[in-house]
Amino acid sequence: MRATVDRDALVVGMTLVPGLWARNRSFALFEDPEVRRARRRSSLLRGLVRQLAGAHGRIDELHVSHGGDSVELRYRVPGLSVARRSTLTPLELACVRYLAARAGVPGLHASDEERAAIDAALRRLASGVRLSELDTADPNGL
Repeated sequence: MRATVDRDALVVGMTLVPGLWARNRSFALFEDPEVRRARRRSSLLRGLVRQLAGAHGRIDELHVSHGGDSVELRYRVPGLSVARRSTLTPLELACVRYLAARAGVPGLHASDEERAAIDAALRRLASGVRLSELDTADPNGL
């Protein structure tokens, strides 16, 4: 029987702390399809932040459109001749805004409500962590 996974909380944790769970040490965890989906989403969000921070050149025409339960983030990277459009949850957008602000992206920052949502997701994630397993983990990743 599989434990239930709070995928939203896992996406937040894996996005903000990419090395939180090493796949080699937590192989059984990564066999869960929901965990794999969370890992892919967190990778996508970190990639968005890298592009927004200018890793591939400046960005143009940044737009955020809210619609129902999803948010659309659109922008162009003229140096690559790329237009990118991503559909995110409001919590995923909060993570992108939070990390973008930390990376110095002008005009993108998480609101107080978004930060509260991130904190709540991290609390949900922490409540499911078995501390005894973390205590035995090597802090150097070995």
